[in-house]
Amino acid sequence: MRTFLFLVLLPISLILQSQKREISKTLVDSIKVDVWIPFMESYAELDSEKLKSIHTTDIFRVTTDNNTVKSGLPYLDEFGGFLNQVEKDGGQLGIAFSLLTTAINDIGDLVYQTGYYEFSSKNKNDENLVVRGYGKFNIGLRKIDGTWKLFLDVDKRIDISKNEFENQKIVYRLGK
Repeated sequence: MRTFLFLVLLPISLILQSQKREISKTLVDSIKVDVWIPFMESYAELDSEKLKSIHTTDIFRVTTDNNTVKSGLPYLDEFGGFLNQVEKDGGQLGIAFSLLTTAINDIGDLVYQTGYYEFSSKNKNDENLVVRGYGKFNIGLRKIDGTWKLFLDVDKRIDISKNEFENQKIVYRLGK
């Protein structure tokens, strides 16, 4: 009898699990407002406090190009220090994002997103911001007191074209 129930329930379970979950525009927009816009603004404004505010204090950061893992407040201070140094040197930064995937847990308080980022900077010899490269990211978000925060950030530089970056369904740039 158990075997029979198992054989009947297993296919039903697999069918239900294999159905693609629809991600609401409201969810994606709330993450854009809580994370992606402030992230881009923190680069444009060289605002280390804004940058830190979109992360959890126990952030887990992986840079696969360097095989490094950093976490918590020491990482956030180092990341904020990067923006402060660019400002001190008279430079400018820009970052844009294009999303590939979004997944959410059943409760609705954890999200996983993948996508590309475009990094730009302006040094003393540059007239405008110059695209310096692209990368692929994987992030984990947690909703804390009604606000989405980054708790996992993994990225790697990749070689893609501007068209590949721009041709995604969701592209975030400041002013757009």
